[in-house]
Amino acid sequence: MAMNRLVATALFILLTLTLPACGQSMKKPDIKLNPQPKMRYELTLSVQDAPGPFESVTGFMQYEVQNEQECVPADAISGHHQRLSIDPDIEFKRVGDSQTYKGTVYLDFVQDSDYYGLGVCRWKMVGFSGVMKAGEVTFNPFISGEQIAKLQSKTEYFPKSYFGDPSVIKGAHVGGSRLDDSVTRYRDEFFSTTLTAKEDFQ
Repeated sequence: MAMNRLVATALFILLTLTLPACGQSMKKPDIKLNPQPKMRYELTLSVQDAPGPFESVTGFMQYEVQNEQECVPADAISGHHQRLSIDPDIEFKRVGDSQTYKGTVYLDFVQDSDYYGLGVCRWKMVGFSGVMKAGEVTFNPFISGEQIAKLQSKTEYFPKSYFGDPSVIKGAHVGGSRLDDSVTRYRDEFFSTTLTAKEDFQ
């Protein structure tokens, strides 16, 4: 019995010492922003044939560390590396009386840094997601960081029926579809969004 109590006490002490250390190592760091980002792009969001007005049109940039296996410590139990990400909001301003909005995004908004003493974590702008609210539904047009860097446009289609539909789940988010046979066949039942990037380096 004495030996069992000794083993149990030793295990308790070991867990007490190791668990806080593991939790501390996996704590999300204070992510550093680039004080002088230069890779600036003007993003234009154009909406066509929407059945009604949007209560608000905003968006957010999506950044992720690309080499977390090299710069983030592995979890002591699962062995997985925590994914570091950040989604800063951006503002859109409406242009004239049309449903056209402009905002600014940066590919180098987040600063590469060594957060855990294992090496520099390298950030990448994965993409931009629009946030277009209409009643209980939020429409989310998306364009990737690579498309922005290449100054490309992306058009997506959303069902008009989701506007003012009481059966739609409250807080629902709706992603867009590319042009396909169903959209072409029932084109009048969809509205479209087009995101266009323009280089605006300072």
